[in-house]
Amino acid sequence: MEGLRSLLLESLSRYGMPFPVDKKVCSSWTNELPRNGSTIIFTSCMYQIEPVVPILSKFGPYTGILRGVASLAKMVKPPKEELERAYRILNNIVKAIKRKGVDLAYLYEEEPYSGAVLLEMGMLDEFAEHARKVSEMLKERGITRVITVDPHTHNALKRYEEFVKFDVEVVSYLEVIDPSKKVEGGFTIHDSCLYSRFLNLREKYRSLILNSGISLKEDFFVTGRETSTCCGGPIGGVDPKLSEEIAKRRASELNRLSDKLLVVCPICYVTLSPHFKGEVKDVAEVIL
Repeated sequence: MEGLRSLLLESLSRYGMPFPVDKKVCSSWTNELPRNGSTIIFTSCMYQIEPVVPILSKFGPYTGILRGVASLAKMVKPPKEELERAYRILNNIVKAIKRKGVDLAYLYEEEPYSGAVLLEMGMLDEFAEHARKVSEMLKERGITRVITVDPHTHNALKRYEEFVKFDVEVVSYLEVIDPSKKVEGGFTIHDSCLYSRFLNLREKYRSLILNSGISLKEDFFVTGRETSTCCGGPIGGVDPKLSEEIAKRRASELNRLSDKLLVVCPICYVTLSPHFKGEVKDVAEVIL
């Protein structure tokens, strides 16, 4: 655990991310947004890089091997099809936000990491220091509003105010957009634990899904707010084996309801896809 902690802090210092990554992978999904503006989209590179996180998690016990390997980002670059999928999702989200008349900017390679993994691993002193740096950077850039695209980034930014003075409004894209497609057919859904239980966005994204025409196939004991379970992804960096066991069980539960699954989080997508027997789609792929 101490080795993993050390690697996270070293990578944050050297790469601005909790593991080595080429920031061009994070920022190359668009070149159309302005770099300056009071409202920005904040991706934290979650959709872009998440497909390689399970690979990195398997190296958790061998952090000495990984430390200082500057070429790691090239070695574990996401597969082309997964990267293209991530880029499509982000562009779908941006188009939907702009349809609501929002003037949106993006920080490209200067976009900071949210610090979510520090918070979720209980490294609160380190998270507070990271929050201070990001808060100061956003203030210097004149940014007063950030629109997030995933639950872990959203939760981390929302928690900044517990640790530092943070005068930036944090909004999820789900609170801004309307569905732009009419979709026929049924899906079941895997809820983000953060969106559903802690960020009060469960009914918001459900209403977007239903308004698009999708029929949700649910069961109280599988998809209920208090009875649904985690995908297993967040524990992957600490215990990959347990993470996979949880993911297999969760995928099996959801498969009993449908062979088509909607998710609202890139971690859930990457964790459940290998075990779900059928189609797994992010909500932003389907309704936008």
